[in-house]
Amino acid sequence: MSITRLLFAASLLAAMATAAPARVVGSDAQACLTGKPSMLVRVSGLKKPSGTVKVAVYAAEGYLAKRGKLRKVVVPVHSTAPMDVCIAVPKAGQYAVAVHHDLNGNGDKDPNDGGGYSGNPRLSITNLKPPFGKTAVRVGATPRHVTVVLLYRNGLSIRPVNG
Repeated sequence: MSITRLLFAASLLAAMATAAPARVVGSDAQACLTGKPSMLVRVSGLKKPSGTVKVAVYAAEGYLAKRGKLRKVVVPVHSTAPMDVCIAVPKAGQYAVAVHHDLNGNGDKDPNDGGGYSGNPRLSITNLKPPFGKTAVRVGATPRHVTVVLLYRNGLSIRPVNG
C-alpha cells in the first residue's frame, strides 16, 4: 500500500472517530478503509429503524436505467442514526449515487419508502429522477465523501422527515 493511501486511511479513520456516530458498513467497506476509488455515502434522515438501505452507483451512461447501475450495496437498518455506507467504483471518474430506504424490507419501491441522490437535488411527485448533472460527483483515486439526505413522501410533497 502506498504512503498516500496509508495516510488517507489514517485520516479517514480519525475523522470518522471524531465526527461520525456511524461506522463504515456494507460489503464494500474495505474499499473505503484501504483508500481505493469508492464513495463513502453518509445516509441521513432515516424515517424508521427498519428495512434496508440500498446504495447504487451509476455512470452517466446507464444513469437510473433498470440495468444501468454499476454496483449496489444493501445494508439492514437498525437505527435512525446516520449510516456510512461504502460503495466501490471501477476507477476514478464521475458517478452518481441513488439511495433507496425500503422501509418494510420487501425489495419493492413502495409509496412510504424514502430515497435520495448525491447532490441532494430537490424532488417532487412529478420530478423523481433528477438529471445526471445534478447528482454527479467526481471520485478520485481515494474515497469520496458524499452525504445523501433521505426524502419521503408527505401528502403531495417529498421532503426530509424533519423538513
